[in-house]
Amino acid sequence: MTNHSQQILSLIEDSQDFTTLDNHFNRFNPFKVLQVDNYEIRHSNVLAWLLDPRQNHNLGSYFIKKLLAKVFVNPANYEDEDKLSNYNVLELCSHSYHDLAVYKELATSNRKRIDVLAVSPVHKTVVLIENKYWASESEGQLEEYIEFARSTYEGYRIVPIFLTLLDEEPTHEDYLMLGYSDVLGILQNLLSSQVNYMNSHVHAFLSYYVDILEDQLVQNEELNDIGMALYKNHKEAVDFLYQHGQAANFREVDDSDAVLHTYLRHKETIDFIKKVGDSLLKEAFLRFARKMNWSEHLVTAHFRVPHFLEQSWYDHFEEEDLRKSWWMNRGLIAWFERADHRMKLRVEVGPLEHGKRVKLLKALQVKGIDVREQAFEEGRQYTRIYMDAECPASWDDVDALIQTMERLYEKEAFQVVLKQIEEALQMDTQQEPAVLPMPDAPLAKAFQEFAEEQHILPDHFYVHPSLPCFIEPEWTNFPANYEVTERYWLGQPLIAWFSRRSTAVRLIVEVGPLPSEKRNAFLQGLEEQGIPVRALAYEEGRKYTRIYSRAVPVANLEDAAELKGAMEQLVRSREFEMLRGQVERAIEKLI
Repeated sequence: MTNHSQQILSLIEDSQDFTTLDNHFNRFNPFKVLQVDNYEIRHSNVLAWLLDPRQNHNLGSYFIKKLLAKVFVNPANYEDEDKLSNYNVLELCSHSYHDLAVYKELATSNRKRIDVLAVSPVHKTVVLIENKYWASESEGQLEEYIEFARSTYEGYRIVPIFLTLLDEEPTHEDYLMLGYSDVLGILQNLLSSQVNYMNSHVHAFLSYYVDILEDQLVQNEELNDIGMALYKNHKEAVDFLYQHGQAANFREVDDSDAVLHTYLRHKETIDFIKKVGDSLLKEAFLRFARKMNWSEHLVTAHFRVPHFLEQSWYDHFEEEDLRKSWWMNRGLIAWFERADHRMKLRVEVGPLEHGKRVKLLKALQVKGIDVREQAFEEGRQYTRIYMDAECPASWDDVDALIQTMERLYEKEAFQVVLKQIEEALQMDTQQEPAVLPMPDAPLAKAFQEFAEEQHILPDHFYVHPSLPCFIEPEWTNFPANYEVTERYWLGQPLIAWFSRRSTAVRLIVEVGPLPSEKRNAFLQGLEEQGIPVRALAYEEGRKYTRIYSRAVPVANLEDAAELKGAMEQLVRSREFEMLRGQVERAIEKLI
């Protein structure tokens, strides 16, 4: 008997832990039997079936209404406040949708196919779903799908959704993000609440589908621990089986190749052990954590999202402070993750008890961290306060991954955020933090000096602590009947503002809430002048449309002088000067 044979037998036949994993991955599931569990189009078929109120699941419009609600409460869609402001979310979620018609793989004029399109003529609503299940988007497809929906269903409210397995971000800014974790949550709640009322066959079918999603999305820490322990204790056997399986040509399987047949019988189990035990991201994080001299209680070397706490975060919070179990059960968390070719570093405030969460967010705001107003609402649970990303030299090189982690962690912008968090935690938690004093906010201080040096008229700017804004003189020349339909910034149809994000200062220009006919006339005028306008901007009920966005990197986000320099660079740029001329001519044509 060869040494490898002994090692394989020890792993497969003499390990109860391996049997536990193998039984889990080889449990009966018709989706796996049919081998359709990893095909995007099959998931689109299930989604389309659930969305159609007239299908034989007898759920009516339950799924479409729950799906829309998940979209509108998804924290990932709060980054652009104006995006959600374009929707009457309560109205959209309260429609009956009894007439909803659902189309799969609907061909556009360029022969591209929309994964799922759901149309309600009664409510003049189109829900467009681009489904990415272990897939990436193609160049230009998202804009083409929106343009197709807009031209085909003129006058309808269009809700474009980018559905992904791991919360990837769309390249098109009009799309709203939704994760399969949200779909999983809807179905889990449905199965538990309707078990006594649902057709047994439908319940069984959805239970099997939930099982498939849970395999992909739910981190079963017990299984992860078993897999990591098995890899540690049987590394040579797992590597040998895995490498033998990867090198094989499955179309010409040799009946005498016992190793290959062993791998094929236990493929999913062996692949899982290899994935959790031999994750390069996990290995890089462990070595990075050792270099940082972090204690074990501050790190979790997850194979996909390794995460960590600063010691002060661990000390400040208790598990009882949280509304539910979350990551490492403290009020803050930081993690690394892979997103396409980039490595991201994120920091998030979690589901603290509401009063404690509000106090923390206010303290963070006082210390200069940009916190959106929606984050303070009752029921909000997660607020991301930092994100940065870099591309490693290679995702197959542990040293390259460690170097990327070090760069992300040691960046001045991240160190500033850590200092701001530290100071926020040190604030007297018995007192309500005051509103951020204008002169002490670096961005506000920089903008005050910028406005004075640029000789901006007093009623043409406003010194907001995190979103200071202004208008150019020519933007006040709209005809008298071009009045905004609601309270909006400085009361003009156009606004420009600065924001501070990660390692840059950004200048944004936006068209505001005008009467629909006049708003569309102005947008058409902007397009005639060469300013790109997104297709959805013309949709009935739209209020806000960004027509310009540029950023300048800054080394120190706390340095008011550097921030002011970035503002000056942005407004003096040839692009912004060109935009001003284009806007001025578009306004003149309205008169």
